[in-house]
Amino acid sequence: MRKSLMVLIVLLLATVPAVYATTLVPGTTVAASQLAYPSGPGDNQYQVGFFDAIVTTQSYSAHYAVQVFADPNNVYCAGCLDFVYSIGSITTGQIGDFAVGPFGGYHTSVGYGPPLGVNPTTISRSVDGEVIDFIFGNPIVIDPVLGSLFSSRMVVQTDAMNFLLGPGAGTLAGTNTLIPVPTPEPGTLMLLGTGLAGLAGVLKRRLAL
Repeated sequence: MRKSLMVLIVLLLATVPAVYATTLVPGTTVAASQLAYPSGPGDNQYQVGFFDAIVTTQSYSAHYAVQVFADPNNVYCAGCLDFVYSIGSITTGQIGDFAVGPFGGYHTSVGYGPPLGVNPTTISRSVDGEVIDFIFGNPIVIDPVLGSLFSSRMVVQTDAMNFLLGPGAGTLAGTNTLIPVPTPEPGTLMLLGTGLAGLAGVLKRRLAL
């Protein structure tokens, strides 16, 4: 009886991440739902990167921002990175979708979080996994009464541990953004260390001559 109870508890705990996250694999589309990230008071300690700029396409011009959090509650690992995008002031046109990336080679879970504005309705990922597209069933527009509307935060949780400033993908093409980069594997680091040690030995012999 006790053993059966323990097995049940383990199974219940194992299902918690699946309830918490909406996994998005390459070539699929999911319904948008809320996904938590470190956004509350005092959570700035987890923010490790921020970038904002104006993005202009043939369809619209708007202000966007991307935040990166080393999330202790990330569904893939404690400290894995969340990439959180938001759209601010629209100056022209309307936004029916907002594509971000590149995320090729990474596991991703997606959703939206506070502050809440116009929510995406579905989220898709390209077949190669590079581009994630947040699609708004009700486009973000300049409201005649409220003025420029804002998007909810668009959240992409990843299994990445590092990021850098680099070129984006999708509607961020040609702009700068913060993107995930692979973590060097122990074997790669060992080879690098061996190479540096060999170089040091060669230099030492030459200096001795």
